[in-house]
Amino acid sequence: MKAEMSVMLNVKDVERSLKFYRALGFDTRWETKGDDGRLAYAGVGIGDAVIALGRIPKDRTAMAKDYADWVSTPLGAGVMVTIELDGVEKIYDLAKAAKVPIDSPLSERLYGTAFMVDDPDGYVVRFLRPKGVYA
Repeated sequence: MKAEMSVMLNVKDVERSLKFYRALGFDTRWETKGDDGRLAYAGVGIGDAVIALGRIPKDRTAMAKDYADWVSTPLGAGVMVTIELDGVEKIYDLAKAAKVPIDSPLSERLYGTAFMVDDPDGYVVRFLRPKGVYA
C-alpha cells in the first residue's frame, strides 16, 4: 500500500520559511495569498514529502478561541519533522552552503545516516537515510 503524508507548520512569515526550505532543495508546491496580498499559505516538497506552511494572523480576535490558543503556543515546541530520502549528503551540503542552523551534523547512527537543522520558527527538521533503505 502506498501512503503519503504531509505536515502543517504554523509560521510567523511564510516568505521567510519558503526561502529557508528552498535553500534545502525543496520546491514550491503551492502558494496562497491572504487579503493583505502577503502569502498566507504555501507548500514545499522534496520527493513525496510535503510541508505546508501557514502564517499566523496578527489579529487573533477574529479566530476561534481553540485555534488562537493553539497558535499561541511556542512555535516548534517539541516538534521534529523527519524527511527520509536517499540524497541526505546532498541536502547536508545545501544546508551548509546556505548557512542554515545545523542542530546535529551529518553522521552515521544506529538507525541510519542523518543530520538535523533548525528552521526559522524553531521546528527541528531531520534528514535521514534509514539503514537498509535506498541501498
